[in-house]
Amino acid sequence: MASRRKLEGVYLVTSPKRPVSRLLGIVEESLKGGTALVQFRDKGDFTETERTAALIELVETSRRFRVPLLVNDDPRLAARFRADGVHIGREDPSAAEARALLGPRAIVGVTVYGGKDEERRAADAGADYVAAGPFFPSPTKPEEPVMDVEVLDRIVGRSALPVFAIGGITAPRARELAGHGVAGVAVVSAIMDAADPRRATADIVRAFAGGQRGLRDAPRGRKA
Repeated sequence: MASRRKLEGVYLVTSPKRPVSRLLGIVEESLKGGTALVQFRDKGDFTETERTAALIELVETSRRFRVPLLVNDDPRLAARFRADGVHIGREDPSAAEARALLGPRAIVGVTVYGGKDEERRAADAGADYVAAGPFFPSPTKPEEPVMDVEVLDRIVGRSALPVFAIGGITAPRARELAGHGVAGVAVVSAIMDAADPRRATADIVRAFAGGQRGLRDAPRGRKA
């Protein structure tokens, strides 16, 4: 596991915006609003020139705000641009391969899907956190079936790693999910498509923190 600060809070996952300067502006405003992690997600929407320009600037901006920048899917791309880590899914290189390539200080995140041993396997392979979802309908992946929140409870209960929930996250939903003990929420559309990304981020940050307080204050054995 990487020697890093605690992974928690609002985790911005980018969607493709053009020109690249628009994407960079949204990310910077979200960082000002309190985003704790950023993931550059490109599923082939950008040209090589656009991808390079985006990553060069995102690395610089994230370091200025002292917030980790991860790359989706591709450990080699993360290594090439000296990003802080990578997030990998079912079809990507394994967490062990990513760790071997990126080294002990990189952040490696893994998507889990509710299978019984996935969290343990992720931890054994060197992952730093796991992410699961969607728990609400997601504009980013409308074809994905929504998971029951009981699946999230099982993942949180089993996992020795921080758990991030993703999929259709808004401020009220962030508060609700915080009550299930997740470390954070990964957000795409509610920030990337917001008229005011800084305010949208700050609203989600406050809502999530409120849900965490409610969970701490709830009677022992009960979720808020």
